This record gives sequence, structure tokens and C-alpha cells, in this order.
Amino acid sequence: MLHGVGLFLLLLAVVFVLQMRSALGAGRGIALGLLAILAPAGAWCALELTHRNEPPPPEDQTASEPISAQSCFKCHESHYKSWQRTYHRTMTTEAAPENIKADFGNVLHHYQGVTSHMTQEGNRFFLETIDPGWEEHIMRQGLPLDKAGPAPRRKLSVDRIVGSHWFQQLLHRDEKGRYLRLPMVYHIVENRWIHVNGAFLGPSRHYFGQTAIWNETCVFCHNTRPIKNPLITPGQPPGYATEVGELGISCEACHGAGERHVRAHQNPARRLAQHYSGEADLTIVNPAKLPVVRADDICARCHGGTMPRHKEWNKKTYADPYLAGRDLRRFWYLPYSEAEQKLHQDGADVVASPPPPGPLDGRFWGDGTPLTTALEYQGMAMSACYENGHGKMSCLTCHSMHQSDPNHQVKAGMLTNAACYSCHPGYRDKLVQHTHHAADSAGSLCYNCHMPHQVYSLLEVHRSHRISVPRVRDSVSSGKPHACNLCHLDKSLGWTQEHLGKRYGTKPEVLSDDDRKIASSLLHLARNDARSRSIVAGAFGWPPAQEASGRDWPVLLLTRSLEHERYEAVRYLLYRSIRSLHGTAAGDYNYQGTPTERANQIRRLRLRLEGPLQPDQERYPYLPLTATKGPGPPALGFDEMFQRLLKTRNDPDVHINE
Repeated sequence: MLHGVGLFLLLLAVVFVLQMRSALGAGRGIALGLLAILAPAGAWCALELTHRNEPPPPEDQTASEPISAQSCFKCHESHYKSWQRTYHRTMTTEAAPENIKADFGNVLHHYQGVTSHMTQEGNRFFLETIDPGWEEHIMRQGLPLDKAGPAPRRKLSVDRIVGSHWFQQLLHRDEKGRYLRLPMVYHIVENRWIHVNGAFLGPSRHYFGQTAIWNETCVFCHNTRPIKNPLITPGQPPGYATEVGELGISCEACHGAGERHVRAHQNPARRLAQHYSGEADLTIVNPAKLPVVRADDICARCHGGTMPRHKEWNKKTYADPYLAGRDLRRFWYLPYSEAEQKLHQDGADVVASPPPPGPLDGRFWGDGTPLTTALEYQGMAMSACYENGHGKMSCLTCHSMHQSDPNHQVKAGMLTNAACYSCHPGYRDKLVQHTHHAADSAGSLCYNCHMPHQVYSLLEVHRSHRISVPRVRDSVSSGKPHACNLCHLDKSLGWTQEHLGKRYGTKPEVLSDDDRKIASSLLHLARNDARSRSIVAGAFGWPPAQEASGRDWPVLLLTRSLEHERYEAVRYLLYRSIRSLHGTAAGDYNYQGTPTERANQIRRLRLRLEGPLQPDQERYPYLPLTATKGPGPPALGFDEMFQRLLKTRNDPDVHINE
């Protein structure tokens, strides 16, 4: 193509010389014409020579000057605008009015006997609450706050914000340069303030018990080209002079260092040559042109629960040494269990046989499937479809930063079975025979069975990125709710096993009497740990599950689960499902309220919603809709069964900090 342009320009030059000759005469016209051509041609050749003599890019470009997204806008306007719409851009922002979604309009919030006050003064935002230092002192003494006397209060500035999709977390910068997470969080989904205890899955802690330091925990995955820069003073907590190339996830996070690229493309000959060459531009990284493993490393950097290999890091600055295009595993571990994660935290460099997930793992189910977000890479990597990164499938198969809906960055068409047909075309013509569901039903969408909602984070349930066959044994051994029973909430695991055996010839597993005879959802909510309870509680709010399972009985189970639920996040999901089923009739429920307040609200819920219920026992053979001793109201059967199962509940402290 470039040769064609050269021939065209040569022809244009000949025409120009002939025109000058005609206008000024032979000698003078030709001389001036050639001079007018040779001067820019010489300059162009010099620029082209400079381009051709470019040295190859260095492998390590971490010392280069960061380039802002605004610099990219000049040449890549459409990409810049599509990136601007994403939530990646606003992972971390300054606490400026244009970035604030939270309500700071003189709002009061009450929790654990503490009143917090959110206000705005001009372009600045503040949280006034109890003094965190005083609370820490009281906690060290072992005193409950209500016995400690009047609490001194502090007015804390809000200096940065983390998040803009599900939550906005507040960061306060102290005199040591630490950005501290404040205890109040704005839940964007519900347009309300909540205490941070209700934002993550875990037992409730004291008022400032979830304080985290952004410089330590958030800076590497919520920003571009971070440098921690700890300031060490012996005998004191570290301070920080943390720097980032740009707040949030910006261009260099996915495309690598951009300084060389910007400088090179100031040369117009370089730009033209690159445009027509059809070759990769070595001054920048294009993830779509990388090998699958290197491209997926870019996503895994933040979606792989990574932990630093400190021996590869600058011990003074702790600047992230990874840039797009490099081998992520050289600088970061990708753990596959909390036990492995702890070994790396304790300094283990290589784990020959990574420990499997334990029964209380807060990040992975017992079969190794990730149970929280920020581990999407591990889920995909465990999938047979991924072929260990040697096949066609990658993160970019389904996701795009620039050509997608910002909500989940899924490409157009990838929310349908077309995503799977591209590699499994044979199922297109035998879909119903394979799924045993109507072609236009939720049961015939591939990902509902092979990527079910088995992941929890941020008060939501999400799809698993592990593409797997829904086997009964994986649920029996791991505590992971089965894909079929997340839609058929009224059915038992025994029912699922029977149908899978008839339809697909799967071998039966040994099941308990309860697993065979009682709805799996009831067993999970009554006797299993908070991880399982969160997933099942969220499933009741899913419209396809409501259609498949019926809407006239779940409130019996959900209200009883609310009454005995100690995890605030699970209470939220239970109530949200009730609200999804019954709308405004559900009334109000404060999942962070006092025990007395919540008990009264549950009582009113039952009076309003349970009285009119008359579910058909024949339709729901796996549910205790009548009393065990003769006929009676549906609630009586549920009460008796729930109390029996509750006595066997496995309810240890588990934490999912996503």
C-alpha cells in the first residue's frame, strides 16, 4: 500500500514540474518546481530514516514517564470516549462534585448507637462521627461503646472516592499520607448510606473495625501505574508518598507505557508508515494482537487476586513492575486458595503443590471454583474451554473495553448462545435435545447451566467464570449450590441427580436423606455457612428462578431465614428477594437495624405476606408446606422443619472482602 502512495506522489510531482515549466519557462520553471518538491521530500526522507533506525523498545519501561488518557485523546478520540463511559475509569477519583454520587445533603445515619453526619461545604465533603482514636482506645480496654461514656467526635474530610458502580467508599487522607477507608459507604444500587459492615460478607465488627489503608490494599488494582512509596520511621506506622500515573484504570493499564509511543508518533512519516504497514506497532501494546496468555495477563493483574513476588520489586518505592505485554507471573502470584495465598503472604516464593481450598475458604469453593469476584481469571483458567491458554478462548473473546456495555463490558452478542456456538456449533441445531428446555427459555441459555450465579461480592450474586459441567458431586463436596437448584429452588438435590441421570447418564452420588427429600434452597439457608446462604438468598430475586420455582411460597423460607441471619449482607439479599417477589407490599426492612427493630419489621412482613398464601403441596413435594402432624397453615410446616435443620447449622466466621 505504501508503494502505491509513493507512485501517486511521484506522478503528482511530475505534473507539478510540468505545470511550473509551462508557467515560468523551461529552465526556471523546472528548477523552481524541483526545489519545491525536493525540500519537503528531503525532510520526509529524514523523518522516515529516523523511524527506520528506531531501536527496539526496552523490555522494562517502568521508568518511563506516565502518559495520561488526555494525551491519547488527540489521536484516539473514539477509544477515549468509549473508555470514558466505563466504570474502570472511575475506580478511584478525587472527591470532587462531578465524581460524587453519594448524598452529602446534611444526612444523618444511625448504626451501633453511633450517629454519623454527611455534609458538603462548597466543593468539599465531610463525615462527622465518633473519634476513631477514642474508639480504638476503648476497644483495647475491652469496653463496649455504650458503657464508655460520651464519645468525642471528629469531622473528617473526604478526599478520594473508590468506586462508582455498586458503592462509593470514602477515603480520608491523614497527616502521614495514608488514605483511610471511612466507615460509611454509599450504596449506589439502593441510593442510601450503609455502614461498611453491611457492604462485605463477614460478621459485624465495631464501628471503625473495617478501616483499611488505600495505599496498601486498593492502590494496585484501582489505579494505573501505582508506586506505593512507603515512608518508614522505626517504631511508628509507615507513612506514604504514594504516586499513580493516573487515578482509576486508564490507557496505560492495558496498553503499557505510552511515552515512547507518543514521542514516536510526533513524526508524521512514522505515523504514515505505521498506518499502512499492517504490522504491530512496537511502541505500544495492543492486547488483541498479543498471544492469549499475555493478553489475559493484563486482565488477570486485577481480576486474578494477585499477590506480589517482592523479590522482583524495588524495595524502596514498591512501584508495580508489571506492564502490559510482560509475563505477569514474574512479578505477581495467582493463588488458587486462601491457604496458598497465606503461604505467599508469609514469604513462600514457590508452592510446589498449592494447598486446596479449605471448608471455610472465603475466596474459593471446596472444588476450587472462585466464589468471589476479582478472581475471574482463575475461573476461566480452570475451564476446559480455556485449554491452558493455548486455544482461541481468552478474556477478549467475550469482553471489550471499547465495544461493549459499560455494565459488565460484555461484547455485543456475547450474552446469547452465539458466544458458545462459535466453538460448539453442533449445539445450534440440537439445543432443545441437549437442554431439555424450551429453546426460548432461560434453561436453554448455555451460561445459566455452565456459568451459573455462584459468585458473591458487593451485595450482589454474579456469574461464575469457570465454564463447567454441573455435576452433583461438586456440590456435595464443596458446599457450592448446584446450578440446577439455583433455578429450581423448590427442588431437592436428589431431584436434580435423578434428572441428570435420565437425561445425560451421569452416575449417582451418595446423598443424605435430607438432600434427597428436601428442597436444596431450604437446606442451604437453614444449615449451611454464610457463603452458600448468600448465593441462595440472591437466587430468589432472579426472575427465571421465580418463574421456574413459583412465587407463592418463598416468603415462608425467606422471613424465617431473616430471623436467624447474623450476616448483614445475607440479610440484605434475603430482603431484596422478598421485595422482588412482592414489591411495595414488602414494606420496609432495615437489615442494619437493631435486633428489636428488625424483629418488629419481620413480624409485620409475615402478617402482610404470609396470611394470603395457599401454595399447592402437590406442586411442591420437596417443601414442608403443611404441619407434620395433620393439616395446618403452611407456616407451621416451615417452622418445624427450619428449626430442626437450624440445630445442625454450620455457621463459622467467614469473610469475603470483595
